[in-house]
Amino acid sequence: MADEPKKNRVKRKPISKALRFEVFKRDCFTCQYCGRKAPDVILEVDHIKPVAEGGKNTLLNLITSCKDCNRGKGKRLLTEKQTLEKERKQLEEAQERREQLQMMMQWHDELLKIEDEEIDYIGKTLLDEELCLTESGRRIVRKTIKQFGFEPVLTAAKIAKDQYEDNGERLKKTWRHCLQQNVQG
Repeated sequence: MADEPKKNRVKRKPISKALRFEVFKRDCFTCQYCGRKAPDVILEVDHIKPVAEGGKNTLLNLITSCKDCNRGKGKRLLTEKQTLEKERKQLEEAQERREQLQMMMQWHDELLKIEDEEIDYIGKTLLDEELCLTESGRRIVRKTIKQFGFEPVLTAAKIAKDQYEDNGERLKKTWRHCLQQNVQG
């Protein structure tokens, strides 16, 4: 590139630190040309398709290279086989990340379902079968479970219910007051 006139050079866009880090992580902080690893060598991000040939700063066009390999390669393209292998590996890793994200989302949904079941159970413990917690009541129970855990809140709810009812008539104390008093006490 030093031989080319300045007006013919392609303007390089800087690679963000976040993208650079993603490339290093994906490639396990290992030079994809020689296999050397950080911290034994200084790593750089290399374009599979050189910027001079229209290569972009995209995750699929970037690989980890040690300084020696990157500087020695210049603007030469990888062989077609090497390029296809790198892209195949990147696509497999992207698919693996996507599957892991889906598993995490499913796990999160299942945790929310369990949380809702716990809240429903506390509500049934506190209230008669025909009654249910209001949204405000659900938020209070959710917050209390997060603070103290399900078992202590369930125990406190049972105690609160016993204190809340007196010969079939309800005392003027709110279940929330009884619940908080029994969980904290």
